[in-house]
Amino acid sequence: MNINKIFKWKKKGLLFGPNVPGFTHASHPTIIHVRDDTFVIAFSCRDPKQRSHIFLSYAEVSDGKISIKGNPKLVLAPGAPGCFDCDGLLSCCIIKNESKYYIYYSGWQNLPEGLWICDTGRAIIDVEKLTAQREFSGPVLARDKNNPLFAAATSVYITEDGVWHTWYNSGIRWDKTKDGWKPCYGIHHAQSKDGIDWTCDPGLIIPLADKYEHSFGRPCVVYWDNLFYMWFAHRGTKNYSTYRIGFASSQDGIQWDRNDALSGIDISKEGWDSESICYPFVFEHKSKRYMLYNGNEYGKTGFGYAVLEE
Repeated sequence: MNINKIFKWKKKGLLFGPNVPGFTHASHPTIIHVRDDTFVIAFSCRDPKQRSHIFLSYAEVSDGKISIKGNPKLVLAPGAPGCFDCDGLLSCCIIKNESKYYIYYSGWQNLPEGLWICDTGRAIIDVEKLTAQREFSGPVLARDKNNPLFAAATSVYITEDGVWHTWYNSGIRWDKTKDGWKPCYGIHHAQSKDGIDWTCDPGLIIPLADKYEHSFGRPCVVYWDNLFYMWFAHRGTKNYSTYRIGFASSQDGIQWDRNDALSGIDISKEGWDSESICYPFVFEHKSKRYMLYNGNEYGKTGFGYAVLEE
């Protein structure tokens, strides 16, 4: 498959700064349609102990513009001591199935020497009350024989025949450097009948580009134009170590062709996303296509959005 269409994203600026009282950062934005032009948006903010919490807010999406409505509401805090999400939660994606809205999130545990693990939890969102309730105390996708280090589901899609697919980040190894431990992880694929119990395909679906590339962050998969498109964050080159947004396409969602030159978005010359651009979330509403994304320092400068130019 040869995709030569270049996506051209027009940046619309910062949508939400890290301005929740008592918290820093606003990372991993994800959004779901509720009715008309009303959406629910989720993102993660860090407390003084650097533990991420998940917030929800309403948003309006209309004619190429996104606006946050009202004050964000804290809905999910770190789990009980020893649980897989005791050191924080990162919002990954929200998906509607039948009449229920589910949010998948990465639960965080810190280990000695700066190491960490993160597995996948799921909660049910009440879009009318802006609340979220964990379905389980434990993860729905986690370390196993194919995922020895971690398994963080970041994008979920349900096909017409009822098969759930997830494209998730899973660890390959940790490398010891003069500056400490550096993770190496990439994008994997799994399937499920119910979104709870998953069968994982072993191995990366997108190989690392070279000896310098070491991390893929938060793939987002959409089915547009009878093809699967994926935007994802990646980092590690000979010249810089901060995130950029890459692109891949697929006919079946399993075999992927990578071509980062088509992603259509890069860092700015100055400002909140001038050093890094990462954690994309792509969606469509009324024939317009949008991307939420983070900028410098993993969301410390908040998140913005872009609109696809036709």
